[in-house]
Amino acid sequence: MPGLLERAFDRLLLRSARVAAVQRVSDRFRLIDLEGDALKGAAWAPGHKLQVKVAGPFTARTFTPIVFDAVRGHVRLLGYAHGAGPGSDWLRRVQAGDACQVFGPHRSLALGDLAGPVVLHGDETSFGLAAAVAAAMGARAQPRCVFEVESVDEATLALQALGINAALLVERRDEAGRKQAASGLWSQGSGDGTLFVLTGRAQSIQQARQALKGHGVPASCIVAKAYWAPGKTGMD
Repeated sequence: MPGLLERAFDRLLLRSARVAAVQRVSDRFRLIDLEGDALKGAAWAPGHKLQVKVAGPFTARTFTPIVFDAVRGHVRLLGYAHGAGPGSDWLRRVQAGDACQVFGPHRSLALGDLAGPVVLHGDETSFGLAAAVAAAMGARAQPRCVFEVESVDEATLALQALGINAALLVERRDEAGRKQAASGLWSQGSGDGTLFVLTGRAQSIQQARQALKGHGVPASCIVAKAYWAPGKTGMD
């Protein structure tokens, strides 16, 4: 019965795709291109999520697409293999030509038209979102990014591959540096119209949100989504 249920779920809700390319950016980062007719016509906006089935049954991991071309049926993802687990295992073994199944895209963050200044606070799991926001904003402006990361050197390689060359990076183990970056986040803004986008680790989002509110930033100018928390799975 479990096998029948899984096959019914896959057939009804998942889209079939093919891995068109895999670029090894660093030891833990991979740029992955997916293609497939089933991706054509899908509605997508920066901040939406795409879940990729990485094992079975019902084992998927969530990514924030950098690019989603609904005409060609093409999507580009940045994956971060941050430890042991089904998602990291899939990222390390995936190759061009592999078949895969995806669920979505679906709304995850409501970012509006991105017409004003944007400040993005997050970590390695937020890099794809930052690239999508930067592409949507185009030449008129770029988001200001503050990231807490495991390795500044490795994060720099990944951000350069995405075309993001101006970001404040703080190593996660530097507790004082992380708190200082969070408390100074409001200063990255450009007036009352700035949108603050907080993603990544749940605890870091709480710290950044509290710091922004302490500086009088209204809740309407803060958008947040926790992608992960230590010891928890199933977050996106």
